[in-house]
Amino acid sequence: MLSNTKIALSQQETSLVDVLWNLYILQNDKVKEAFRMLLDTKEISESNDEITKNQQKMVKESFTRAYDELVSGKVKHNARNLFVD
Repeated sequence: MLSNTKIALSQQETSLVDVLWNLYILQNDKVKEAFRMLLDTKEISESNDEITKNQQKMVKESFTRAYDELVSGKVKHNARNLFVD
């Protein structure tokens, strides 16, 4: 696919970003679109991972606070009866 393609470089040394960009612009529209979709999916996944970590942190802090209150004697009720009809 790229064997017949020649890229003229004006510098002796080329950065990896320049090489990757040149590789990207040589691709057809379908390949470019697939690559953009992959990047969007990765960003969403990373965003969801961050949300999950924040939720886990909140739950941990909540349980820690509840446990500390239980141990210190601040909690007087029996939590086993909270969800019983």
